[in-house]
Amino acid sequence: MGVPTDRGEHVAIMKPHRVLLGPRPALCERARVCCAVFLGAIVLVSASLTNITESQALPSWARKYNAACGMCHFPVYPRLNSFGQQFRRAGYRTPIEFGEPQDFTQVNELFAGRIRAQFAYENNEDEIEKTEFRFPEVAFYYSGAISRNFSAWIHATANNSTNVDFHGHLQGVFGKPFNFFSFRVGKMHLLQQQGIGGFDLPTGLTTNAINSVALTQTGSPVLFNFDQRQIGLELAYVRGPGQLRFQITNGLDETGSGTRSAGDIDPDKDYLIAYDHILDDIASGFTVFYYNGTTHGVASPTAVDQEFNFWRVGFNVNKVFPIADVGFLEFQGGYTRSHDNNPASSTLGRDVDGNAYYVESQQYITGPELIFYERFSLIDLDLPQNDSRRKDVTVGVVTPLQTWLRATAEYTFTENDLTGITDQLALLELQATY
Repeated sequence: MGVPTDRGEHVAIMKPHRVLLGPRPALCERARVCCAVFLGAIVLVSASLTNITESQALPSWARKYNAACGMCHFPVYPRLNSFGQQFRRAGYRTPIEFGEPQDFTQVNELFAGRIRAQFAYENNEDEIEKTEFRFPEVAFYYSGAISRNFSAWIHATANNSTNVDFHGHLQGVFGKPFNFFSFRVGKMHLLQQQGIGGFDLPTGLTTNAINSVALTQTGSPVLFNFDQRQIGLELAYVRGPGQLRFQITNGLDETGSGTRSAGDIDPDKDYLIAYDHILDDIASGFTVFYYNGTTHGVASPTAVDQEFNFWRVGFNVNKVFPIADVGFLEFQGGYTRSHDNNPASSTLGRDVDGNAYYVESQQYITGPELIFYERFSLIDLDLPQNDSRRKDVTVGVVTPLQTWLRATAEYTFTENDLTGITDQLALLELQATY
């Protein structure tokens, strides 16, 4: 168990897994060589260091509960196991803490932080090939129950572009441990990093494309994706392994942001209804959802010809299979159907429909404690139009080097038929939590 993440989760450290890379789509020879060399390097480094690694707990939940990371995380932090999902749903409470007062003399136990440093290689067909050092995050967190019924989660972060972000939420929980109502209000994540499987935080470095990029080619400001934060309210009911959630949020402004400090530009609100269900005691489950939203092309609620309505509907499911004396094998996948109801004044002058799906496998091998993952996603940005597909192939490996330090190597090849551009991105990251 460990620190919370930028999505509202807590981060703990666990030991990763070894990789068996399955068949991959044909890439250019240079891409294959880059991928093999990059992953080979991290495997050799991690294999030489795993003899000093132990699966220990990290701050801040580890300090409070004196528990190892496997209590809340699988296969590696920040991904959650079934208990971790239930712990988050209940406002960072264990079942025996329901209705109990909180000890504020130990509030220092609930502060934590994270530092991430990367070395990146990027080869975009439309740009100059480059390598660079990156400093994507320095973050500080507070998360925990603050009374019998209320909890708080606060996240402050800065990155190498000097951008500073501050967000969080207040949560109320009322009922019994496995039968309760809750609400969240604040500047918070919607579905990504709040759901199950592919809607939880990623095992590797990047979120799968169908949850983190725009899913339609609209010629409009419909830049919505599920990996965004918005200001709003969530109501939820939890019964046993299931959770039903309803959210009402300000939605996106004309720039595609859901958290602009100047506030909403129109009176329209967005709505999300989702159901999450835990399938076993490891980390398997599914999420189904429907999102309906409105955004405007200009900052005027009276410009009817600039009103864009859209909806998204789909699901995500994952299943973990234990393999005796070896480790675990996980399969996950998801599908999203998209529709943008565009006014005639839009660039395309018509409605747009899209399809998107992804499949992913992960291998957790005990002993060397390595996790390998392989992911393929396909997004059809405009169904009636030919050559409107985006394809992403990602492979990676994760390992903890110390109880507070993990290393990840990841390679992604992107081919966008709509723009005619391909992109290669290789990342090597060290992440420290404290």
